[in-house]
Amino acid sequence: MTDWADLESTLDPVPVFPVQAPDGRRDWSEIDRQGTFLSVMRWSAPRVLVYPNANAGKRNPATARKEGIRAGVFDLTCVWRQRLVAYIELKGYSKAGRPGVLSAQQIEFGNRLIELGVPCACFFDPYDAAEWLRGQSFPVAEVRRAA
Repeated sequence: MTDWADLESTLDPVPVFPVQAPDGRRDWSEIDRQGTFLSVMRWSAPRVLVYPNANAGKRNPATARKEGIRAGVFDLTCVWRQRLVAYIELKGYSKAGRPGVLSAQQIEFGNRLIELGVPCACFFDPYDAAEWLRGQSFPVAEVRRAA
């Protein structure tokens, strides 16, 4: 007998991965935060492979489906030796000053990663994201914030 409740996904998924609270820095856009994270990683962990992921957010849905792109994929993948992989989602503020929030698809993606044993987290602060990677056994030097 099939347990149909196990096949359904919740309408309002709850993240089972770390999600940082908004930091109040409305002057720091999501793209600038991502750029800062990439810069921090270049000097604090130059041998870690970090790359952005394509997602369906700003694409034609039909084209995205053909390309195999899925909604909810986190912004960045970080890879190190011996199959050490982690995913990071960075959030910022809208032009109206509202903090970014995780979509249901992002929560489902992150929760699935956790089910698979893959570390993932969502941050507003790119320096904290780099420190979190260090805590996940990535070779990241101690990160000092820019003044």
